[in-house]
Amino acid sequence: MKRAVIYARYSTDLQNDQSVEDQIRLCMGHAERLGVEVTAQFFDRARSGASMFGRPGLSNLMQAAEAGSFEVVISEAPDRLSRDIADLAHIHKTLKFRTVEINCVNGGLMDTLQIGMHGVMGQMQREEGAKKVKRGMVGVVKSGRHAGGRAYGYKPVVGSPGQLEIVEQEADTIRRIFELYAGGASPRAIAGMLNEENVSPPRGVKWNASTINGSGKRGHGILLNPIYAGRLVWNRVRMVKDPATGRRISRANDASEHEAVAAEHLRIVNETLFQAVGLLKGSRAGPNAKALPKNKRILSGLLKCGACGGGLSIVGADRSGPRVVCSTHKESRSCDNGGRYYVEKIEKQVIDTLRIQFADTAIIDAYVREYEAEKKRGEADRRKGRAHAEKALQDTKDAITRIVEKLSKGLIEDDDAAALLPGLRLEREKWKIELETVPPVSNVFEIKPKAVERFRQNIENLGDILARRGAEPSLELAQEFRRVVAAIVVAPRRPGEDYRIEIKGYLTSLVSEEMSAVLMVAGEGLEPPTRGL
Repeated sequence: MKRAVIYARYSTDLQNDQSVEDQIRLCMGHAERLGVEVTAQFFDRARSGASMFGRPGLSNLMQAAEAGSFEVVISEAPDRLSRDIADLAHIHKTLKFRTVEINCVNGGLMDTLQIGMHGVMGQMQREEGAKKVKRGMVGVVKSGRHAGGRAYGYKPVVGSPGQLEIVEQEADTIRRIFELYAGGASPRAIAGMLNEENVSPPRGVKWNASTINGSGKRGHGILLNPIYAGRLVWNRVRMVKDPATGRRISRANDASEHEAVAAEHLRIVNETLFQAVGLLKGSRAGPNAKALPKNKRILSGLLKCGACGGGLSIVGADRSGPRVVCSTHKESRSCDNGGRYYVEKIEKQVIDTLRIQFADTAIIDAYVREYEAEKKRGEADRRKGRAHAEKALQDTKDAITRIVEKLSKGLIEDDDAAALLPGLRLEREKWKIELETVPPVSNVFEIKPKAVERFRQNIENLGDILARRGAEPSLELAQEFRRVVAAIVVAPRRPGEDYRIEIKGYLTSLVSEEMSAVLMVAGEGLEPPTRGL
């Protein structure tokens, strides 16, 4: 007598949990008619048939098949095994190789032709079901009801599915955010203020700039959500399943696919303010945001906090000029450095320091001599590091191969494989990148006197320009400056103390390309590179 196993599955939590028992009962009757002995039962409750991932029952069945524990799989219909063409074909092909047949209550013995037909029908039914769900959701939105997902500022109306009501305390926070942004406050500053006042965020434990800014393409974020202006918009994103991992990911839909309806009863922000904020965001963001001028100061983007490494951003101005503060401190207060610094004073100190250091090319010679010695010390370490990276890359590839082989043989559960593979793939890419970016071995160093002289002259020009308040350096001059200066680190200070800065820069413009990664470091003045830089 042939040994048989039964497989049953139902899709969602909305279905009757007894569905599995009903399927097993039908399959037991079919087994009696076939004259086979049922040795085991496998099932998956509330699991989609769109993927083989995340179905421990099916995984256990495939493992038992590899062990030769049975000769027949009995199921109510092929779509219980899978509702994906490729997956069903793979299951059939694997079981056939193990000399295991699929025999269904509805359809009998499955051959290749029937598997193909049922696979097509199962996938078409699944996709048609998704379309019907989407049509139903459109009806929900058109009726003025919410189609799902939590929105800050609202809560569901008990006993009325799809209906929302405003939470006044949260609505006050939303109005305040809109008013602050329209008044010129940045999302970072707003988030820092709310965190300081211990206002509960929509999710997590802290407000941050992205919660307020959101994504213009997806319509997420406090400032972009049309529900606050009394409009329900649905179908901004769609969920797709990654066939490699079985995980669902979201993708933004084109605006032409959005479904919108007026919901004035949900309005929190008046139309004038909402439109004003939208125009303001449009001027600061959008597809050309990176090309927009962010700040015309020569050190814009180069200033770093000496306490946490975060950037310094404009916080205001007084009679002595604009001031900057640590943006991390301003946004979340997670940095203790709340000192404020005059930008023009930092600029003057930087220019004066560079003037002194580039007055004589001997300082560049010192950089090269120290770097040459450092590079010789580093070459041995790099060779060891490359060998280590090559071995780590091969070990990671081998680990991925072993998991894939075990998965195909049913020796590892899908959930375990899905948890392990992404991390290993990231590790593999990390080692690949590290090997690709290992610099070539070279002992050639060449000072470029003309480049040094040009940079010295640029420093003089910058000094003259910055001495005239309100004057702006040309784009070309600013670019030349940034080719050498990489960052200006400003140390924390108490009121009344002198500014202490550290200048970090590249020798790219001053020496051959082999030295493009060398850093210059300055405390009170520039010092030659030291071991470890």
